[in-house]
Amino acid sequence: MENQQVIEVVEAFLQRKKEPGLEKIVKEALKICGEKIAQSSENQELKDQAKALLGSKKPKEQSAMDYQQEKYTQLLNLNYQNPVFLSDVKSDTAKSIMALDEKFTPSQWLADAANKASGVVLDVTHIAKLTHSSARASNFNALAFGAQQPRTILTTANFAGKLPIDFTYTTAEYSPIAEFLQLDCEGEMLGKILSNNPLALKPYAQDDEQLQQWQTQFSQAFNEKNKSSHTLVKQVYFPISSEKGYHLLTPLVSSSLAQIIYERIWATRQNDMPVRNSRKTNMYSSEIDSLFHQTAILKVTQSKKAHTNVSSLNVKRDGQLILLPAIPPQWQTQTKPPINLKTLFNKQLAIQAREPLTELKNLLLAIKANKLRVNLQRKQLIRSHITDIADMVFNYVAQIQRLTQQAGWSRKSNLPAHQQYWLDPLRPDEEFQNAKATLDWSSDLVLDFSKWIDIHIKHKQLTKSAVREKQWQKLFTPLLREFNAITEADLETSTMEEEA
Repeated sequence: MENQQVIEVVEAFLQRKKEPGLEKIVKEALKICGEKIAQSSENQELKDQAKALLGSKKPKEQSAMDYQQEKYTQLLNLNYQNPVFLSDVKSDTAKSIMALDEKFTPSQWLADAANKASGVVLDVTHIAKLTHSSARASNFNALAFGAQQPRTILTTANFAGKLPIDFTYTTAEYSPIAEFLQLDCEGEMLGKILSNNPLALKPYAQDDEQLQQWQTQFSQAFNEKNKSSHTLVKQVYFPISSEKGYHLLTPLVSSSLAQIIYERIWATRQNDMPVRNSRKTNMYSSEIDSLFHQTAILKVTQSKKAHTNVSSLNVKRDGQLILLPAIPPQWQTQTKPPINLKTLFNKQLAIQAREPLTELKNLLLAIKANKLRVNLQRKQLIRSHITDIADMVFNYVAQIQRLTQQAGWSRKSNLPAHQQYWLDPLRPDEEFQNAKATLDWSSDLVLDFSKWIDIHIKHKQLTKSAVREKQWQKLFTPLLREFNAITEADLETSTMEEEA
């Protein structure tokens, strides 16, 4: 019964492989017939019939092959004045079809495939050509070694799910042979059946000797005789001991794992995913939306023909390997209380606000160099730069104020009292809180800010100016008042929540 199933699978495969060649022959015959009819002395009515037949469209229910053959037969059967008008085309086409039939005769095709089977490598997980498409190194199946590492390490052999198995070949010419040996026959790979049961192909063999030869040749697709490396694959010298020297290792890409990664990542990047649309519109979804950030694509091969030359799974991946990020963690600065600072308004804060400070300085220099009047537009520009500088200061202050778990840190600091009131507002000290509530410490902050700006926009063309400092004070005062009002409200809310 198994042998009968093998025969059915073999003949169905050969018929399927023959059809594209047959369709090509018939299409070429139709083209030549059309050209000959158009240039012939046949009457116009017959030429119009032929033209209409050649231009007709295939019915949906009919296969392309059947349609081409039917059209060819109808074209030959038109009522020509000269009965042998297209005999040469008919003869050439028949010869081509006969040659094609002979090529796909099971006994001839199988004999040719068996001879080339050594150029095919089946049932492997790691492909040498994924390192370099011209590499001639051996490929192997990591599953043959069993699980060698603990489950905490992801390797091909340890993968818990079902792995896609790859196959490759010396050249793309051997692709049909690889496809043939990979055919499914009642849940078993055809190539393995032929390697274990030579009698399965008995109807096509000349004798038992040829059957035995086919078995030996097809078995080579599963067992490379001589494992070898190649100059185009990567090689690593790995020391083993001072006495024995080193091993020369050849790291190969796991095509099976690469396929799993490729499929899982691209499954999350499809258009019109309901869960992704829910995410974009802030709507609830019971599905999990998986995202893979900062991936890169390595192009192993560039064209469809080149994809085929590497391996079966490489074709499915369009010649791509998706790389996950393997970058070191990015340093994140930890906010700490400024215990050792003598003043908040220092050089470090100026570095954070470098851009708006530079823009303000350049604007003042331009006004002075061109002797421009400070009109409404320029006043608004100055106000905008001061606001940007103040925002930088406020951002830093807000970070310090949010260190509520370290409230009271200012006791050990060297900061002026008015800056302590601002930066450590929740300090558990009754005397400190009374002074903070009664003293006008905000005015001192305004003075600090104005002097700090003037120091850091210093230029030989911009002499120190009390008028300019008063202008910075005037612009900063309402900004500071608004910031303090917002932060006090936020601090009260967070304190109430913690107490609750």
